[in-house]
Amino acid sequence: MKLNFPLLDEALTVEKATIFVVEDTTVFSRLVRNFYQYQDGLELKIFDEQFRSIKDSELMVVTDILGYDINAAPILKLIHANLENQLNEKPEVKSIIEKLANSITELISYECLENELDLEYDEITVLELIKALGVKIETISDTIFDKIFEILQVYQFLNKKRFLIFINVLSYLTVDEIQKTREYIELSNMDVLFLEPRKRKDFPQYVLDKDYFLLSENIVK
Repeated sequence: MKLNFPLLDEALTVEKATIFVVEDTTVFSRLVRNFYQYQDGLELKIFDEQFRSIKDSELMVVTDILGYDINAAPILKLIHANLENQLNEKPEVKSIIEKLANSITELISYECLENELDLEYDEITVLELIKALGVKIETISDTIFDKIFEILQVYQFLNKKRFLIFINVLSYLTVDEIQKTREYIELSNMDVLFLEPRKRKDFPQYVLDKDYFLLSENIVK
């Protein structure tokens, strides 16, 4: 994945766990806003190796690690759709579910006819059943480190999300936790950007300094 904006002479390549430090507070703030309100065609450009622009729906931006809701409605919508597709690949299981749903519909329809009011009803779909069952991600994170791993696991599962950006989260992690996070991302073959306002010692990182020069620190090319 690559990203570009007016202060860069050339696009920045994001591979595996990439740390990008922006030391100027104004520029950092503007970048955060651009990621959060990303729209193709504005000053922040994000594209893949084939120069295909990334859509805003393909981004997963974490600006508040403590307040980030893994079970937010847009995420659950994708998970429910994936689960429905999973059932489509198992026709025997789906057939059983549909027969049971039809039986429930028949029972309720009979009660509707017996009711004094003129009631109507719809057929229930598999997707509606998934929603009704309250299918969601089990969250057991006790620390910020655990929360980051939960987000990474969810991101890996969501095939419609192509680019994950963490904003100002490394300051919450120890050196050992950062290293474990990097190793997990590399083993999972994910491209993840960590946008940070300050350097983290001993880790490979790109640094846009206060004079707007892009430096590569500890990065092997």
